[in-house]
Amino acid sequence: MDMHGNLKAPATVTVAKQHSGWVNFDNVADFTLNGNGAIFDGSGSAAWKANDCAKTGKCNNLPINVRFTGLTNSKIIGITSTNSKLFHMNVLNCKNITLQDIGIDAPPESLNTDGIHIGRSNGVNLIGAKIKTGDDCVSIGDGTENLVVEGVECGPGHGISLGSLGRYPNEQPVKGLIVRKCTIKNTDNGVRIKTWPGSPPGVASNILFEDITMDNVTTPILIDQEYCPYGHCKAGVYNRIKAFLYIKLKRRLIFMRF
Repeated sequence: MDMHGNLKAPATVTVAKQHSGWVNFDNVADFTLNGNGAIFDGSGSAAWKANDCAKTGKCNNLPINVRFTGLTNSKIIGITSTNSKLFHMNVLNCKNITLQDIGIDAPPESLNTDGIHIGRSNGVNLIGAKIKTGDDCVSIGDGTENLVVEGVECGPGHGISLGSLGRYPNEQPVKGLIVRKCTIKNTDNGVRIKTWPGSPPGVASNILFEDITMDNVTTPILIDQEYCPYGHCKAGVYNRIKAFLYIKLKRRLIFMRF
């Protein structure tokens, strides 16, 4: 499928179905989308002002710009999401899917506009992306296996994050994550792993951050097992994390195992 031109959403802030998408690609196999630089414009500035996540702890009543759900053996090439009302792109329940030459563009004040969120998917490759947004450039949810994130330019934003994990019962393990050859600049965080306090037992394992260059990053590496952004949390920490980190910071090597 070839796409030409741009799509622009209405600026009106309306309550959407939970986790809904403005544009959805669902349950297709052997699918290729050649975007040719096409833009999905969410017209989100009014929504950011109306966002009440900090007060309620819930942020799911606004549409995600583009959702990829249940795709198998597929490629998404050369598309850009700008000014989404909530997350820009969501990849869920996918298998063997490649996203290449992806653009994300929104200002730092755009609340809860994660660039690309990946969850409950196996064999996702994110190869080449320029992400500017008001939240995580890439966020990785439970059930993600064999994920490669390579060649991402992140900033402004909150960095590249595994999690948050453990907010809900029966979350699936995260296994086999590689983040490499990325540049993170002018962000709050670099790479981080975050779980909610009081969460059920869970495991994130075989995680590799390699050859990552950071510039003007407030917290380059953050392992946070008491992530509680809105103050609606239980006490205690139960999640188990097994990780292997290899970080390149301004030509200095930091080698960590824990």
